Amino acid sequence: MADYIFCLRKKSNPRIDIRICQERCRFKDRCAEFLDYQKRSSGQSSILNSRLIISPLLNPMPSKN
Repeated sequence: MADYIFCLRKKSNPRIDIRICQERCRFKDRCAEFLDYQKRSSGQSSILNSRLIISPLLNPMPSKN
């Protein structure tokens, strides 16, 4: 699944695939959204995002009774 960022330069459709930004954008070195994305994803695998894993003990499901 592709990641998306909010591009401040695009007015009509500001949600942009990060791969397009990496390949084509000439402002990516100064873009706060792109730099933030790089910082967040630098130590993580693209397949497994450890921030999304929550232990069942920390997030119990409510009972249906």
